[in-house]
Amino acid sequence: MGSSYRWVILGLAWLVIFFVNYGWYVLPPLEEGLSSSLGLSTGQLYLLLTAPTLAAALVSLPGGAVGDRLGVRRTVLVGILVGSLVGSLRALSPGFLPLWLLTFLVGASMGLVVPNLPKLVGEWFPEGETGAASGIYVSSMGLGISAGLFTGALFPSWRWAFLLTGVGMFFSSLLWLFLAREPPGGGHRGVPLRESLARAMRSRNVWLLAAAQFLFLGGFVSYTGGLTHAVQEVFGVEAEEAGALSALAVVGMVVGNLLWPPLADRTGRFRGFLLLCALTSGPLLALAWFSAYGLPTWILVFAGGVMAGGMPPLLLAYPPLLPEVGPRYSGGASGLILTSGNLGGMAVTLALFHPLSERGYDPAFLFLGAVFCAIALFSLPLSRVGKRRSRS
Repeated sequence: MGSSYRWVILGLAWLVIFFVNYGWYVLPPLEEGLSSSLGLSTGQLYLLLTAPTLAAALVSLPGGAVGDRLGVRRTVLVGILVGSLVGSLRALSPGFLPLWLLTFLVGASMGLVVPNLPKLVGEWFPEGETGAASGIYVSSMGLGISAGLFTGALFPSWRWAFLLTGVGMFFSSLLWLFLAREPPGGGHRGVPLRESLARAMRSRNVWLLAAAQFLFLGGFVSYTGGLTHAVQEVFGVEAEEAGALSALAVVGMVVGNLLWPPLADRTGRFRGFLLLCALTSGPLLALAWFSAYGLPTWILVFAGGVMAGGMPPLLLAYPPLLPEVGPRYSGGASGLILTSGNLGGMAVTLALFHPLSERGYDPAFLFLGAVFCAIALFSLPLSRVGKRRSRS
């Protein structure tokens, strides 16, 4: 458990997750090229953007259970190899349907990789480092998203973008193949799929974490996407500036990924920091909309992102620390949590935020502030985990 090689493993996981998320979010800047080249409608472009979320929602639960059965090393390798192959094949797409299917499979590869990272942390890191380790790998998600959004338009064409992104994913899979090892003691493998899923579904804590992740991802996807359109429509902000404002929320989230989990490790107050982040991020992000557009908007968006960023790594650090789950069953438990989160990313946006925004953006952003605060309702009943670290 104390092997220094754990930091190499964490670095490999960071790189893998970076490229998986980059391969997803390189798509939005390519919309104009895809529309002109393949004749895609606005509705088809939206279906492409949501395809990975749908796939991850369907695959995360069985993907985590497969990790409990086969081990993290093999499961992640299969996931990233599949992702690199289908990600590259998108460059050859002749039309919407093949491109949608391949993009869906990119999301399916995420469903094999991401749910097994909490298990990896639980197997390699001692209890006093699980929060910090979770924050580090979760930060790669935000950075991969930001890098994809900022650099997608720099490629010569959408075909080159997809091809080179797939090559990057394949490079990370080779590093994982040659450098990733089983944890000291061989790790936790051989858990039957039914046992893994049953253990996750019997845990009250896992369902509370799943509900919190549902609200978090639903709120954050709605906020970052809705804010871009809202400031353009209401305040006449240019598209580039609006995109930068939403990206600032993601940058703030990355800061929060790295800031709050180590403090939770040190104090042993995982639940307390979840409550703090939930109850402060909602008001800050809502106030960013209600304040007159200008410098205060940017400050509040960044500060809200910093507070919101503490929640994903703290939620994902929980399963290996729970007595009823532990590292042995944390793949299935994390799969359930991430499945719920991906469903939230679609449901909150489509069923709640979008209809509210058609009536006006004020009630829509007030609702999103309440969504972030509501995470506290599911965090408060969680069991206490973590141990206060001595000052010696």
